[in-house]
Amino acid sequence: MNKTQKQKEVIKRFLTFVNEAFPQYEMDDCGDGGRITFSPIDGTSDDVIEFQRSRLDLCVLNWASDQAKQDCMIMEGVLIIIQNEIGRAHV
Repeated sequence: MNKTQKQKEVIKRFLTFVNEAFPQYEMDDCGDGGRITFSPIDGTSDDVIEFQRSRLDLCVLNWASDQAKQDCMIMEGVLIIIQNEIGRAHV
């Protein structure tokens, strides 16, 4: 499996995990192919978690709720596990 294939597999598995484990978030592909946002259905725009496909990286605002920050940490942990299972898809 080459680097691009690994990265696509990491993204696919990660998005499947988030979709199943965090039904309280609505997934939105921002249309540019590089970013996906996870918006809480009953939250505010401050609680949006952003996923950068190219860097396989997550971020949440410093002033987001504690719940959003905790959810982001869980997502980051699973993302690392998936990357390790597949074999570090990014540089």
